[in-house]
This record gives sequence, C-alpha cells and structure tokens, in this order.
Amino acid sequence: MNRFEDKVVVVTGGCRNTGLEIVDLFLREGARVFLCGSNDDSVAAGVRALEARGLSGFRALTCDVSRRAEVETMMDVIEKEAGRLDVVVSNAANFGLGQGTCLETTDDQFRSVLEVNVLGGFRLVQLAANRFFLRQARDPKTDQRGAVVFVGSNSSERVSRNRITYVASKGAMDAMMKAFAVDLGPKGVRVNMVAPGFIWTSRWEFLTDEIKARRRSLVPNGREATGADVAEAVAFLASDGARGFQGARVVMDGGSTVQLYPAACEDDTSKMRER
Repeated sequence: MNRFEDKVVVVTGGCRNTGLEIVDLFLREGARVFLCGSNDDSVAAGVRALEARGLSGFRALTCDVSRRAEVETMMDVIEKEAGRLDVVVSNAANFGLGQGTCLETTDDQFRSVLEVNVLGGFRLVQLAANRFFLRQARDPKTDQRGAVVFVGSNSSERVSRNRITYVASKGAMDAMMKAFAVDLGPKGVRVNMVAPGFIWTSRWEFLTDEIKARRRSLVPNGREATGADVAEAVAFLASDGARGFQGARVVMDGGSTVQLYPAACEDDTSKMRER
C-alpha cells in the first residue's frame, strides 16, 4: 500500500519505541517524514535505527515540544525543505514517572508534564494549521486540507496509581483533541486520537517474566499492543479512508476498559455464585 505517497508527515517523539514504529510505517507507505526527539542523542539513535532497517526519505530534528521556539524552528525546516505538510502525529510524551504520590507531586513536576503532553500538542497543531493546512488547497477527492492524530492513553479514563500528572495530562489531551476537531473540521482539517493501553516498549525489557505474564493476564485478548499496532491505527486515522472520522478517540487496549474486572477478580473459588 502507498496511502501516503507524496504526503509530508511530521511525527513528534519519533525516535524510539512507538514513535519509531509510526515513522517506519509512514515511510514504507510512501510518505516523506520529519521526525523529532527532545535531544541530540535520542535523534541520533533514531536515525541509526531507521537506517538499520534500510529506510530513507526522512529528516530527523532535535525539537523539545515544551519549547515553542523549537517547534517553530521545526516548522521552518519543514516549510523550507518540503513546502507543505499533510499529516501531524502528536506522539511526544512525558510519562511523569518517579514523581511520587498525588500528595508529594510538586508544581514544577506537574508543569513539566503538561508542557510536553498538552501544550506541546497544542503548539504543534496550532502552528501546523496556521502555517500549512489553512494555506493549502482542499484535496479535490476528500475536500480536506490535512489530518492530525494525537497519541493519547486509556489512562485518561481508567487511571493509574501515583501518576496524577500523566493521567491529568492525558485527560486534557482528550478534551483538547475534541476542541481542535470542532474548530478545525469546518476548515478541512481532521483531528482524531488513538488511545492505547499497555504498549510494549523498551521498558518491558526490565520486567520479570512473572510481571509480564501478570500484566497480560489482565488484558482480555492476552497481549499488550506493540508499537506497530499503534502505528497501524495512527496511519488509518491519517488516511483518506478515515475521512468520516472527526473528534474520534479510538481505544486500542485489548479490551481492558470494557471489562468490569480482570478475570482474576471473577474467580469464584468460594462457589458464591452457586449458593
């Protein structure tokens, strides 16, 4: 498939884990991709990983989305080198790990997460719309000018313990995505979200087999999502095939949020249901 042939795509947080898989899929489907990481080392690692896969047609940039000036500079590069932008994937994330409980988290910790997860996405989409989407002609087939996909989380509705900054930021992302969708839809810009649950990342390499098995037992389909799974969902929402989607939050968590309890909580060892 070449759904994105001649399309220009930007992916934030695109240098490792899920972001790298998103970049990979867009490249394989014909897109010209600009990707960014928050520091030079991350960007260099992303370049090495993509080149090791035999991929080309990308431009890797250092851009900390918590800094508006750096997002503006990235847009300058895209304008100079590509002259247009068709798809924005807001994937960069601060996971707010190690910040303690809700009674211990500081203002600065909270602010650092919001700066990336909420304001970073806001800056990215606002600048993309003003500098590219709204200046481009509508596609004669779809009557649209561009597409935005946020990578959110199911934890915005089913919360994690001791992750108040991350959870709050993902809830804000949900609402922000819907606001962008309503404001930009009439202008020919589609805005949607993929909300994963457990995703396999390099952090899983530090888990014991027992913990991995326990995590998987909590998911009805028995497995965590991979970065490639998330990439497929992102690519669909960015494609012309999803032209009927606007303000949609597509949950891909293996059924975790539709079950009342994990299976272990329903083990009827006391035979209570038979009494």
